[in-house]
Order: sequence, then structure tokens, then C-alpha cells
Amino acid sequence: MLLFCYGIKMLKKILFTLLTLLMIYSTVIIAYKINEPQKIESRALATALSSAAIPYSTLKDYTLNSGESAIHYYFFCSGNDQNCTYVENTVLKSVENSTNLNLDSLLEYVDLSDESEDAMSSPLSDWGINTYPAFVVCNVSQGSITVSNPLEWNASSPMSADDIIRWLSKVGLYNNPSEEEAINTPAS
Repeated sequence: MLLFCYGIKMLKKILFTLLTLLMIYSTVIIAYKINEPQKIESRALATALSSAAIPYSTLKDYTLNSGESAIHYYFFCSGNDQNCTYVENTVLKSVENSTNLNLDSLLEYVDLSDESEDAMSSPLSDWGINTYPAFVVCNVSQGSITVSNPLEWNASSPMSADDIIRWLSKVGLYNNPSEEEAINTPAS
């Protein structure tokens, strides 16, 4: 009988330990789910899914067919690239907050997601860039595409909101008051 009582006490301790471990595990899982970092969805991915995205493979035809007077402000990016995700979710949002511009309406998204690295390496140089994310201005003159003012990703010095604001000012999409102040302020 003593052995039976000892067995029941031991069983109670084992069950209590298992129940305690189960509660701790459940608490950890619930705490993680509550505090789980939200997955940041790339604006590139959202844009690429919309009809506004220009597939890279059709970009040349699209640009040539837009007419002589059209000016395009292209944003070359891939929803699969972490640098693009960073630029879109951090840098461009900061630019929009600083300038009150709606960049989605000013920039045309060129989707590089479906292109292989080998297929793009050479043709990107046709657009005045070597890497992406990148911004360029294009227009058509006498049936040929003119590319100007490229701003591209540099791994050693990633682009900042100030870089993009300067680019927007340079291409005439934004009147940067801080540059005017610097120009109008006499040097001491």
C-alpha cells in the first residue's frame, strides 16, 4: 500500500511538472504572437502586382511608344531585393514625409522581379545604371531614348532620403527650400 501511495504522489508530481511546462510553453507562444514583428510588405511588391508596374522586358517599347514630349521618371526595383525593400519602406517614406510629395504618382515603377541577373546585367547599362534600386529620367528624342540624371544604389554608401530629395530637386520634381536657403545665405 505504501508503494501505491508513493506511486500516486510521484505520478502527481510528474503530471504537475508536465502541466507547468505546458503552461510556460503556452505563455511563451502567446507572448511571441502578441509581440511578433509585423512583416513589412514591400511597396515594390504591391506596385508590381498593380497594373501601374512596367515589366522590364517591355520598358524600351513602352518608352518609345510614349511619344516625343513624354518625360519618364523611372524607379528600377525588384520586390525580391532587400535593398529595394529598404529604399521603398524606409527611405521613400521618409522622402514623402519630408517633401509632402506622392512619389507613387511621380515615379514609374520598373519591375525587375521576373528578370534573371544574367539577362539584366548588360541591358541595365542601356538605362545609365549598373545596379538597382535606381532612379533615372528618360525621354524620347527623334526616335531614340535619352537617359539622364541616374541615381543608383551603392552598397558602400546606400542612398538616403537626402540623396533622393536632391535628385528630385535636380530633375525638377521638387523645389527644395533648404537648397535655396543655402544659395541665398551669404558665406561668412
